[in-house]
Amino acid sequence: MQDKRFFIFRHGRVLVRKDSPDLLPVSKEWPALESMAESILPMSKDPENTDFVVQLRPDAEPGADFEWIPLRGLVGRVDDDIFNLWGKASQILHWQKIHRYCGTCGAETVDHPSEQAKICPACSLSWYPRISPCVIVLITRGEEMLLARSPRFTEGMYSTLAGFVEPGESVESTLRREIAEEVAIRIKNIRYFGSQPWPFPGQLMLGFFAEYSSGEIHIDGVEISDAGWYHFRNLPMIPDAGTIAGRMIRRYADHLEGRYPSPIDRR
Repeated sequence: MQDKRFFIFRHGRVLVRKDSPDLLPVSKEWPALESMAESILPMSKDPENTDFVVQLRPDAEPGADFEWIPLRGLVGRVDDDIFNLWGKASQILHWQKIHRYCGTCGAETVDHPSEQAKICPACSLSWYPRISPCVIVLITRGEEMLLARSPRFTEGMYSTLAGFVEPGESVESTLRREIAEEVAIRIKNIRYFGSQPWPFPGQLMLGFFAEYSSGEIHIDGVEISDAGWYHFRNLPMIPDAGTIAGRMIRRYADHLEGRYPSPIDRR
């Protein structure tokens, strides 16, 4: 049996080892940490599951070998597989918190015996962890990329445009609508790049490339505070390579440098 792994939270932050390659506590440290646990939840209904999400008590202090960091602080510090597991753990905690009671009749929910779900014993409704699809797009114009700032970004940071898929929309129509709303331009030649689970708290980011078609940049002044065209050799501060936005920007620059025949090359 594989050693158990524990993804530990307190006050919305994650507990990591200072000297561990994957930052997870090691098995021999778990007994001391278990005594501080407020809740321990399996991350899968699989009988062979070895991953658990743990909520520590608000006053828990694990010791000098550990530190508390924001979930976003794991981006770039751990590989994608481990980050995705931390994200899953975060979403399970969030789901448990907001579905303690049925949203239809108000009865207290119970765990489904074989699925990752909550059941209402009064009206039989099931509640699964919610995933919200979100599109993210890098718009290109020859050797230039359209990058924008949100007021929520770190000072000096520019990134790709993104938005949530609304009811009744395809992802393509979402892309066209969001870009028109945020920067007032039109696009063409939409191409899928890849996806990334983004647990803040439960998005699935669907990444695309698109080419500029027409129009002048006019920012909305709400979601976007600044936007412009940047040559691939003269980029502003961009997101970490652990994010899908950072990967798309770097992939397009590598394509222009001749490292990839196409920015969506899967090599």
